[in-house]
Amino acid sequence: MLILLVAVGPAAAGRTVLAVNIGWHVGLAFETGDLDRAGFPEIADFPGARWIEVGWGDESFYRDPEAGVAAALRAAFASTGTVLHVVAMPAHPERYLPGAEVVAIRLEDAQFDRLMAYVSGSIDRGGRPRAAALGPGLYPVSGFYPAHGEFSLNRTCNTWVAEALAAAGLAIDPDGVAQAGTLMARLRGALGEEQPPAPEPSELR
Repeated sequence: MLILLVAVGPAAAGRTVLAVNIGWHVGLAFETGDLDRAGFPEIADFPGARWIEVGWGDESFYRDPEAGVAAALRAAFASTGTVLHVVAMPAHPERYLPGAEVVAIRLEDAQFDRLMAYVSGSIDRGGRPRAAALGPGLYPVSGFYPAHGEFSLNRTCNTWVAEALAAAGLAIDPDGVAQAGTLMARLRGALGEEQPPAPEPSELR
């Protein structure tokens, strides 16, 4: 496990966001106390969570834990919709997902607000104040929500994370980010870290 803590803004202000890499997929994790329920009302579905982790991806592939190569190809070339996966974690992500690579990013308040606006804006609420979950997620307390955006071979779950971090103001270029290793390498570069990227798996979500 690799845990990095890098200050982006003033140490005395701001909040910390975690990039959580499980090998093929990177999500973003937030302490629930940092989240504004008015701006992200779906977190009310997870009242006992200490951390909330979110990820974006193709609906059919992401929601099927048994998805294989054929489903991956359909997602890459003929996606029919996307979802946001929201996971409630009772403990810090490094404890909840002990095999994950966790990078902690300190953001100024304004950067954090822009990041959350991007994440919340990715949910397709259909004009309603709050989206209803499409069904349970991949973890014990989690759910999938309808999302905006098109998934493709060139715009994957990891591209979405890069876009979110760029929207927050990090110097990270989402163009060409498809796999987790590429994203983490660019994130390290944006944070001034010089570490070799992790090996690239072939799976996409």
